[in-house]
Amino acid sequence: MTTALIADDEPQLLEELQQLLGETWPELQIVALARNGTEARRLLDELRPDIAFLDIRMPGIDGLGLAQLAPPGTRLVFVTAHAEHALAAFERAAVDYLHKPVTPARLAATVQRLQAALHTGQQRSDLRFLQAWTGNTMKLLAVEHLAALRSELRHTRALSQSGEQLLLRTSLGELQQALDPQLFWQIHRGSIVNAQAIERIERRDDGELWVQLRGLDQALPVSRAHRARFKGM
Repeated sequence: MTTALIADDEPQLLEELQQLLGETWPELQIVALARNGTEARRLLDELRPDIAFLDIRMPGIDGLGLAQLAPPGTRLVFVTAHAEHALAAFERAAVDYLHKPVTPARLAATVQRLQAALHTGQQRSDLRFLQAWTGNTMKLLAVEHLAALRSELRHTRALSQSGEQLLLRTSLGELQQALDPQLFWQIHRGSIVNAQAIERIERRDDGELWVQLRGLDQALPVSRAHRARFKGM
């Protein structure tokens, strides 16, 4: 029997999520409901559930803080009305990130991800959104719309297929750990590209390989260390 804990400081939302889970995953056993972060921590330590659905903003300990204290085997799903925490959630190895109000269809997708993670023993999920503040405006970019990620010292510049750019306060190495390696290929020490955004690969007169991506005016070089990926293409 798969067990779960739900933590949210809003009683109505707590009950709604419990009801939705009962309809979407009847076999799931909800072993505890917590109404603040302190209570959630105690119950996590005591019950060690397979899954924890955590609101991010709660009294006591917030959801992101709880993620660092949760038992290693507990899969995490964050549930929040604040989209700006998406990247931080996946950096804490969340299986998924639900935005309130949670819909049955979206929860069903989360349940599938959880079931797959439990079956394979996978803990970490792939990152699906990037976020960055520009002045007083927070911008959100779906990872599937990325063309490339380029390292800029301790930051990373995200380049979209539509020409949009975001400067992220996260290193390229940290982002790489959260991306699907089957879709996002490292072509250089400082560059990762979305394979689905590749328009063509060019071999120039000097033998160097360059990748042309949708949304980018200039092609990106492939270093010698990463040429093997394109062998035979």
